[in-house]
Amino acid sequence: MVNRRVIVVQPTVPSYRVDFFNRLAEFLGSRLIVYSSKGNLGALSEEPEELPWQRSLGPMRSIGLGLQYQAGTSVIPLSPSDILVVSGAPRCISNLFLLLRARLVGAKTIWWGHYWSSTSRTWRHVFRLQLMRLSSAVLFYSDKEVVEYRKSRWLSERQPLSALNNGINVEPIRKLRSDYLVSKRSCSILFIGRLTAKAKLSLLLLALTNPSLSQVRLEVVGDGEEEDALQAEALALGLGSRVRWHGGTIDEARIAAVANQCQVFVYPGEVGLSLIHAMAYGLPVIIHDDRWRHMPEFAAFTNGITGVTFKAGSVDSLVTTISEALSDYPQLARWSAACIKLVDAQFNTAEMAQRFLALVEEVSAHR
Repeated sequence: MVNRRVIVVQPTVPSYRVDFFNRLAEFLGSRLIVYSSKGNLGALSEEPEELPWQRSLGPMRSIGLGLQYQAGTSVIPLSPSDILVVSGAPRCISNLFLLLRARLVGAKTIWWGHYWSSTSRTWRHVFRLQLMRLSSAVLFYSDKEVVEYRKSRWLSERQPLSALNNGINVEPIRKLRSDYLVSKRSCSILFIGRLTAKAKLSLLLLALTNPSLSQVRLEVVGDGEEEDALQAEALALGLGSRVRWHGGTIDEARIAAVANQCQVFVYPGEVGLSLIHAMAYGLPVIIHDDRWRHMPEFAAFTNGITGVTFKAGSVDSLVTTISEALSDYPQLARWSAACIKLVDAQFNTAEMAQRFLALVEEVSAHR
């Protein structure tokens, strides 16, 4: 039984994290405190009133050389009986100060972050692995990352090590998703996610101009800084009537109304949690084949089991992959079933909370 305060410091608390922290609070009660700054993630930053476990920090500030400092973290109270959980972002200097201060007061610490992300470079990756050694324990986003970390020469056998299998709250989706009867669905692709450079949605728009995909429509759920430019590009390519822009939303009923029409999910860029969201609706996945240019949630994908890959950056490969996938209804049905089974069992906030609490118990008992 954890009887310590668990203090979590996050850059922000997006809407998809709220259920996870609510589940932790059900167990930890007032011992859970989550500090965060106001987000700038569009619809994902739309939060209700502050929840009992939330505490507000100042903004995340750039201090030059690509480094950041989260205002207000210097006055977060820490005691020897606390467990401090920081976001594993090496560029955020305030997190490093927090880890050092926690060590000085005798508090236990957990580094919660990626082993490798789509923006990682080798030197930054090595730096990140070195910084992990400042913590009492390491918590990755996926089991796949744990396997990769265990193969590295940076592994410390003294540190407890675990992973969350980062996911979303699937309970409302279970109630809203329709049976995947592919022949009764429209010939539509779902894209869900932030409309940013990493999504590379232009690649999919170009693919849709190919005559072999002339009957395919695209449903876009999301907002972001590239939204206006992408809408203009779709019009310029003559796709105006075949692309529908639903905007950003956290209303699961609205998302379900779109997802339940579609046959597949396509993310042409560096996929992350969008993958889990689409798989929860039973949508077969089409993503690119460069594992090191994806976010950790890529671990939920298995080529030929939950979907199929195309050659990264290739419009021709994407066209061929979409065309072949949409022509094989039995294969799509098998992929759909595999997606639902995996997300319902592993990549969801209920499982995440259990894994998080298990690591907290281990850290609390660890000498």
